[in-house]
Amino acid sequence: MSAALGPAINYAAGQLWALLRQNERAVAAFRRCTSVDPAHAPAWRMIGFLCQQDESRSDEALLAFERSVELAPDDAVSRYNFGFLLHRRGEFEHALAQMTAAVRLRPALDQAWYGCGLLLSELGQPQEAIVALRRAVELQPFNGSASYALCQACRAVGDEEGLLAEYRRIGQYDPRTARRLAQELGLPD
Repeated sequence: MSAALGPAINYAAGQLWALLRQNERAVAAFRRCTSVDPAHAPAWRMIGFLCQQDESRSDEALLAFERSVELAPDDAVSRYNFGFLLHRRGEFEHALAQMTAAVRLRPALDQAWYGCGLLLSELGQPQEAIVALRRAVELQPFNGSASYALCQACRAVGDEEGLLAEYRRIGQYDPRTARRLAQELGLPD
């Protein structure tokens, strides 16, 4: 399929290949899309998203997300994914800026609130992390990872009441995570 077919057909082909988990073919189609239309922000986002799944392509993902955010600064999903990649790369402050932008743009994006909470914990701000993680759990009550991180942040600030309340809540829907918390934090099983 040539680039001459235009950005729309190449973007559609990329989406199809991505759905079929043919990442290399998907990235190639999205690249054809951006070669015809260098300002196609969704194609840049998809290149970043697909490349970040392979650690050896982290730099390629970074460049794609930078381009996507530059072209579409109000795209909360691009900012979230960019922040996720930056977090994996250990660039916590830059990652937090992207996650914060994502929640500002789309306040109901629970994954971005979760990302903010993790990053705030990493940056030694557990009280602020609790606020973000509580919001993530409010938006997606069955996110065991967010609940787990919330319990850890509560422990970090000495909020045993908050920790036990979330631990009991987790135990109602995710006994495995509750057991892991009990073991790691010395809670009653």
